[in-house]
Amino acid sequence: MIRRLALPVAALLALPVLASCSVLEKKEPPPCPPIYLLGDTASLTKYKPGKGRDLTDIEFTAEIQGYTGDCSYDEKGAIVEMQVSFNLTRGPADDDRKANFEYFLAVPLYYPSPAAKAVFPLEVTFAEGSNYARHTDESVVMRIPVKDKDIIQKYEVYLGFQTSPDELDANRKARK
Repeated sequence: MIRRLALPVAALLALPVLASCSVLEKKEPPPCPPIYLLGDTASLTKYKPGKGRDLTDIEFTAEIQGYTGDCSYDEKGAIVEMQVSFNLTRGPADDDRKANFEYFLAVPLYYPSPAAKAVFPLEVTFAEGSNYARHTDESVVMRIPVKDKDIIQKYEVYLGFQTSPDELDANRKARK
């Protein structure tokens, strides 16, 4: 009877030791840098060329709906891969069913270096018979050359529409 219990008891006693080995082997992945949607550039209203700025002059409006992404590390630093989603509404002044705009990813810690900001052009076509579109862009990749994974939280990434000074001013006035 004692022999029959010895093997199961020994196996149970070994479980914590074996489990601790697997815990030591699996490391917690390092964090991704924080990513923020820049409020003043989270929406965009494009008007037809000219001075008119009423509802009938709007070609389209767009909002950044959100983003998904992931990050990984190699010997050169962090690699951030993101997909950004947009909601668009066609305006009365649109005559080609297309919305052309740009959005950006920026790391202010690198400013004023040109590498601090990447701008991505995008064209979205409205389906025939629809004045609304949802679009998720292809994956974009940013490299942040930080080898010390402990300080990645200082490398904030900002996301927004690339706006003209007038568009930025209009967004700021609308937020008040």
